[in-house]
Amino acid sequence: MRLVFRLLTWIERSRLREKLLKLHNRTLADMGFSRELLKHGVRGWPWRTPVDPAVDLGRVEFGRSLTEADCAAAVAELEAYSDADLKDLGLSRAGIPDAVRHGRSGFPEQRRQAA
Repeated sequence: MRLVFRLLTWIERSRLREKLLKLHNRTLADMGFSRELLKHGVRGWPWRTPVDPAVDLGRVEFGRSLTEADCAAAVAELEAYSDADLKDLGLSRAGIPDAVRHGRSGFPEQRRQAA
């Protein structure tokens, strides 16, 4: 069973890597990915650039509840996205507040995370 899980994870990462390699260098940098690490293949996972303190500013610690300020900030960020970006995320403008508080629908509960 673990072998199947590892194989599926490898395949998923390989597909993600191929999509990332098609992106412009600036887009990759904005997302925090290193093209050099991507070129190393799946073995270079997670393909992140060296740690930048600013990267962790928007992260929420798992296990703690979201405050109203956290929710408001996440809603504001998502509302700034274009309609195409929201569609790629599987969200509609009207569904942003609910997705922030309860996660996106269509995912099993154990994989669902609030923004």
